[in-house]
Amino acid sequence: MFRNPIMAIINLNEDHIRKNDLILNRPLATLPIAGRYRLIDFILSNITAAGITNVGIFAQRKIRSLNDHIGDGSTWDLDRLVDGLYIFSNRYELNEKQAVGDIQNVFENIDFIERSNQEYILVTNPYFIFTINFDEVLDAHISSQADITALYKTVENADVDFYKSTVYNVNNGKISSIGKNMCSSKERNISMGCYLLNREKFLELMYSAIETGQYNYLDNMLQSYMLESECNLYRYNGFLKAVTDIKSYREFNNALLDENIGDEIFQNPNVQIYTKTKDEAPTFFDSTSDVKNSIVASGCIIQGKVKNSIIARKVIIGKDAVVENSILLQNTVIGEGAYINNVITDKNVTIQEKKKLIGDINMPIIIKKGETI
Repeated sequence: MFRNPIMAIINLNEDHIRKNDLILNRPLATLPIAGRYRLIDFILSNITAAGITNVGIFAQRKIRSLNDHIGDGSTWDLDRLVDGLYIFSNRYELNEKQAVGDIQNVFENIDFIERSNQEYILVTNPYFIFTINFDEVLDAHISSQADITALYKTVENADVDFYKSTVYNVNNGKISSIGKNMCSSKERNISMGCYLLNREKFLELMYSAIETGQYNYLDNMLQSYMLESECNLYRYNGFLKAVTDIKSYREFNNALLDENIGDEIFQNPNVQIYTKTKDEAPTFFDSTSDVKNSIVASGCIIQGKVKNSIIARKVIIGKDAVVENSILLQNTVIGEGAYINNVITDKNVTIQEKKKLIGDINMPIIIKKGETI
């Protein structure tokens, strides 16, 4: 029986993430997207679409929501007798401490990689959203005879997006240096935080990093190897978005309201985006409702007006209520006659009748989980 020659590790390190109220009690990887998905669904779906069946998720903190969402991995066909899906947590969380970097977390579970039989290892993260055929990446890697392949995209909006994302400076098709995007130029080669290399070589790099103490982060270790070795750059041309803070989280959700972007991600013939399924009744749209340019999940009751918004499962919007340019997570209740604009509500939030909340397009109001306003 054919076995895919790639194993994958998904690194949930959040040291570079700007903290906010939405990720106080959950990892960013499980932040709800488009009303029913989670951020980690996208990279998991890319991985399994390529037939990769050995996947390790290296989490940093508060993994209850991750375990609840991922479960046994059956949603992604990863509930297997051989290989499958494994979640590894950071032992430092027990004492509410944070280990420096992510290499130590991976090394503490290095036997997972050592016992694997795949020839190659894919190192990636859930914070970059894209749809790609990893089989083609593998073919390009093998054809190049390079030591490591790194994925990137040349973007034309680096002056307003991808702040502090890693940048590959390329000369004659070869990487010359690695830096950070400081939004000083429109065109940049943005790293997707995704690398493919020989598994045995990865283990060699890991042991060297631990012995020398030279690196704390996988990215730094692999990027240093890219500069020292024969590196192949794989140029990606599709939709790419980095979600690392409230601004980019909102921008990605808003981008999905664009039919072309939504189709590229959710109607891609090579990658079907899967998520944990929940059986719920269809959403009820009252005769008083008016919904425009919005995504509304199942199980909702909509009696008011909704425009340019993302509405998650089991949300109730009362009569004469108006919701504009907002993201409402699961079980949010908007009372009759309330008006909200540029607001993000976490789960189980209640906005009482006649209340008026208006945030800024660049600084939306965030209502914490379970709060009543």
